[in-house]
Amino acid sequence: MARRIRVAAFLGTRPEVIKMYSPVRALRDQDSTFETIVCSSGQHAELLSDALTTFGMDVDYELDVMRTNQRPAEVAWKVARWAGDICDERRPDVVLVQGDTTTTMAAGVAAFHSSTPVAHVEAGLRTYDNSAPWPEEGHRRILGAIADLHFAPSEMAGANLVREGVAPDRVFLTGNTGIDALYWALSRPRDTPAPPDGQRRVVVTTHRRESIPDGITAIFGAVRQLAELYPDVRFQLVRHPSPPVLRTLRQIMDGARPRNVEVLAPCSYVPFMHMLADSYLIVTDSGGIQEEAPVLGKPLLVVNRRTAREEPLRIGTSDLVGTDRDSIVAAVAGLLDDPARHARMATPHEPYGDGLAGERIVKILGEEIAPGTATEAGR
Repeated sequence: MARRIRVAAFLGTRPEVIKMYSPVRALRDQDSTFETIVCSSGQHAELLSDALTTFGMDVDYELDVMRTNQRPAEVAWKVARWAGDICDERRPDVVLVQGDTTTTMAAGVAAFHSSTPVAHVEAGLRTYDNSAPWPEEGHRRILGAIADLHFAPSEMAGANLVREGVAPDRVFLTGNTGIDALYWALSRPRDTPAPPDGQRRVVVTTHRRESIPDGITAIFGAVRQLAELYPDVRFQLVRHPSPPVLRTLRQIMDGARPRNVEVLAPCSYVPFMHMLADSYLIVTDSGGIQEEAPVLGKPLLVVNRRTAREEPLRIGTSDLVGTDRDSIVAAVAGLLDDPARHARMATPHEPYGDGLAGERIVKILGEEIAPGTATEAGR
């Protein structure tokens, strides 16, 4: 019996689980062709465990890397050593990583140093500003230099890679695997009621490191001001577990909080997608939500000074607002006060694919990777 292609998929955060779900599922559906090893660094703790349970994803190796107040550099060192040991022990034919987390970068570099081909899901996103997002932009560019297969979520992302010198035949336009997960989530039964007819809900999320503390203070302050200006609108502020974010949230929202502001604990992926689908508009600095909102037909205000997701900006369904309090208040008010403007931005579209990215990625792996690839590469 011919040896199967051995794929080691590394992840460590909730977004990675969400966006690795469809390729891992497709790999495991073809177990006569692929041997799939899922490795979890534990870069996120509670959120990661919940996501693994949501998607029914079994893990073969776990690191449990996260410690309180741990620096990103410490995570990188620990993950790289662990991933290198796995590559030496299991000798995968390819290492599959996703996005731009510290786990992704460290596992990719470890595979590179083990002479193991690296396949990068969601390749080619760029702001060309290493401070925004930090450290994610640097991670993306490191992976762009060392990966062997680049799975681009959009034509713009693919063009970035080719412009940087990646061979065009190593860049594959697949769409974004996050959209695969979104369609799956929307097909699941909902466990929360839809909002009453006519009730407008604004969903707000923020967590970016480069926005701490001033930007996040401005965002939370804007929400408080808007809630007072629009008492008939419900503002759903989903708190991130980052300690600096939580401290700032308590400072701004403790005390006499407006009654129409809900401060919500992070919820599981499926109910959160239904929450986004029920919203009137979304305010966020999350990359994943910037991809999901266009499919849902929700106007999106990006509260950051840079974004690597320019496609909705060009189409006109999102605006890059920044982290100035007055600018945020004006942008949200403009959509709440102007139904025609809201309607123009609430046009559903699919800039990141049709929900079949995972299947495309696995098909390409089967065509481009042969069993024994890593050993033959000089291991």
